[in-house]
Amino acid sequence: MDDRVPTLQIHKSDEIRMTLLAVGSSVALARELVRYALTHWGYERSLIDDSILVMSEITTNAVNAAPGRHIRIRIATYNGAPLLECWDPAPELPLPRSAGADAVSGRGLAIIAAYAQETGTRPSATAQGKIIWALMPPA
Repeated sequence: MDDRVPTLQIHKSDEIRMTLLAVGSSVALARELVRYALTHWGYERSLIDDSILVMSEITTNAVNAAPGRHIRIRIATYNGAPLLECWDPAPELPLPRSAGADAVSGRGLAIIAAYAQETGTRPSATAQGKIIWALMPPA
């Protein structure tokens, strides 16, 4: 398998998974996958836009945590709401930090929390790495 080619797995009608390389361009792919899935599933434009922003932040955190390694994104529905997840192999949990007015980074977790109904981090089932997730407001 060519590591530079993203793999897409569609398990059922309300779940999409993709494995990506942890590089900056993968963030754009994650955003487009959210746009595709939530549009296909009939969500409203404002929720789609908010979900795209949240997935962008989640994926950026994974790219920064594990540069050049594989990451996995998952878009699903849970009780009628979009569920956004990203796994990365780094064991370190993201920590909220205070970003100054001129800072170019450091606001990701705050942005995720502002738009998501719930958010969190959990260890992966294999005990390698972690999953950052965000449950968006229901439609």
